[in-house]
Amino acid sequence: MAQHNKSEVTLEALEAEIADLIDDPALREEWLNTKIPILESKTPKSYFHTPSDRTRLMQVVLEMKFGEIA
Repeated sequence: MAQHNKSEVTLEALEAEIADLIDDPALREEWLNTKIPILESKTPKSYFHTPSDRTRLMQVVLEMKFGEIA
């Protein structure tokens, strides 16, 4: 049980990773509102609302950050 809580991605942690990936606020906002194919053609911002969606978005952000996806 504790592992589920430990792995839950907070909105603050997600926003920090996104800011680290895209430091320009205007570009970051544009990306957050762009439909992304790997996110089922939804916007990254639409993934902010539930723990499972935040976890999925964090996976994508980290893959982008470390060059695992284009």
